[in-house]
Amino acid sequence: MHKVSVIRTACDAKLAAELEALRQHRASGKKVAGYTCHAFPAAVLAGLGLWPARILCDTSADAESAGEKVVRPDVCPLVKTLLGNVAEKRGLHGSVDLWIGLSTCDQMRRGMHSLSEHLACEVHPIQFPATRTQESAEYFASQAKRLVADIEARHGQRFNAGVAEQWQQDHDKAAAVLSRAARSGSVSPLDLHSMFHVFFLAQPAGLAEFFSKLIASAKPYRGSKTVVLAGGPITREDTALMEELEERGYAVLPLNCTGLNAVEHEEIAPAGSDLIESLAHKAFTMPACTRSRPNTAVYTRIEETLKTSGANGLIVKTLKFCDHWYTERERLRRSFGVPVLVFDSDYAEGGRERILSRIDAFLETLE
Repeated sequence: MHKVSVIRTACDAKLAAELEALRQHRASGKKVAGYTCHAFPAAVLAGLGLWPARILCDTSADAESAGEKVVRPDVCPLVKTLLGNVAEKRGLHGSVDLWIGLSTCDQMRRGMHSLSEHLACEVHPIQFPATRTQESAEYFASQAKRLVADIEARHGQRFNAGVAEQWQQDHDKAAAVLSRAARSGSVSPLDLHSMFHVFFLAQPAGLAEFFSKLIASAKPYRGSKTVVLAGGPITREDTALMEELEERGYAVLPLNCTGLNAVEHEEIAPAGSDLIESLAHKAFTMPACTRSRPNTAVYTRIEETLKTSGANGLIVKTLKFCDHWYTERERLRRSFGVPVLVFDSDYAEGGRERILSRIDAFLETLE
């Protein structure tokens, strides 16, 4: 049993307060917009008077089973839990008024289609190009502008550039604090996990100050060894990996889409006269996922992080039936000159012991 830390206690209280504020937001007649991928320019939603919420929570075996009433069992666990929670109006999913259907993979695209067609949700599809070219960035920006126009027309909203710009500035300040904390190695794996999930849901005003004070008030964590963590999204409840690493005294550099890839940029996004276009370009420069073509930048980023951090090994955690990360497993295992563990998982209770046994065996090789 892990002792609940100062940081996790404060993050739980912050999340509870944000959820209450979200409920009040809806009670006042305003709406919540849900999305799943960090590469979406959420500030445009704030500019429309919506509450942007990155929905990576409430995952469980029960939610997966509920999702299998909508889609086949051999579908990504994250997609199944999303559909199951929406179908049964569970947790935060039941408070989402409209969804941004960012098509980052075929399974998520199909999941968003099921949200619309089978569960009668309002879904706004938007394609995130896999190729990293200027033309692709411009196409993505044009879709963001179309999305804003569609929501304005459907909900009678008016995009407020000042609100969107301030939201993004506050968001970037909080992101910078999390980036420094994660790269310092002085925050425990579970504490980092909690802070990132606050970041995905909370309104960003004052969030940088909240994180800074929280980190300063806590005893610095000192890991005996460091591992780099790559792979797909890790939901709020999916803590088995972090628990095992922290139990063994490891520090974690979370180089995944629910870690540093959600708060850092590969390059400076070009400024433009159109704010929506600039925000879309900024989102497009988030670190590449394995879905990118070519995806050599993913391997370069992992390799550079392994070298600069002196990490002892690499763990790649992905989800069952993943079309992107798990299919790269052999290339990942032979690319970096350090021990590499690649494993897939779901949210079933029975899979936890299998995961922990594999992690434990891998850590033994590092020790």
